[in-house]
Order: sequence, then structure tokens, then C-alpha cells
Amino acid sequence: MLTATNILLAFILINGWTFVLFGWDKIQAEKFQWRVSEATLLKLALFGGSLGAYAGRALFRHKTRKQPFNSRLQAIAMIQLVGLTFCGVYFYEPGGLSTPAQAGQVQAFAQRSQSSAYYPNCTAARRAALSRRSRLPAVARSRWRWSRV
Repeated sequence: MLTATNILLAFILINGWTFVLFGWDKIQAEKFQWRVSEATLLKLALFGGSLGAYAGRALFRHKTRKQPFNSRLQAIAMIQLVGLTFCGVYFYEPGGLSTPAQAGQVQAFAQRSQSSAYYPNCTAARRAALSRRSRLPAVARSRWRWSRV
């Protein structure tokens, strides 16, 4: 089940694992033994371990001067930051869950089946879109319809 607790636990685990692998790779590099590939470290960072990667780099002073690795890790972190910002803006609700009644409504909404899901405030948005679409010429209306699929 996908809950906030499970997501947080997965986030902590992936960051912890990334941090540990950075330390392991540093130890192996000093011993001239088998090492963790850069691709593996970058994949872990991509799947949510950016904080662990940056913490591991700082604490172990590992992979700090390798330029292709640095730029790729920074790109991954920026993509994740943009994604989190988008999610924060997209799912932001001005009132938040300030009262227990609102929290109960959200919980009741989450327990409904997906087939009969009700999306509040969609009616007004649909009406606005339809009124906007009806003012467009016929060619633009067909493009509008296909661009929304």
C-alpha cells in the first residue's frame, strides 16, 4: 500500500543505501580492489538517493573531482528538485488539512474505489475549458481535443 509512511521509509532506505555504497566504494578504492560502478551510484541517486550521494561525497570525500560524475549527479539532483517543486505546486491545497473534518474527508476520499473516484472542483474547470473551447474556430477545436488526450 502506498502511504506517506511507506514513501518516507523507502526514501530513507534508498538514501542510506546510497550513502553506504559511497563509503564502500571509497574503502575499495583505497585498497585497489573491486569497486562500485559510477553507473550504479548514479542510478541510486536517480531513484531518490541524491541526498545520500551528496552526504557520502562530503563525508568520505569521494568522487568530488570527477567532472562527468559531478555534472551528472548535479543534473539528477536538479531534475528531482524540479519534480518535487512541480508536485508541491500541483498538489498544494491552500487550506491544507487544518481541521480534523478536512482530514476525515481526505481519508474517506482515499478509501473510495478508483472506478467511482470523484474529483472535487473539476466541474468548474471543465465548464471553463468547454466555454474556452467553444470560442475557438473548428480547426483549433479539433487540435485542442487531440492535444488533451
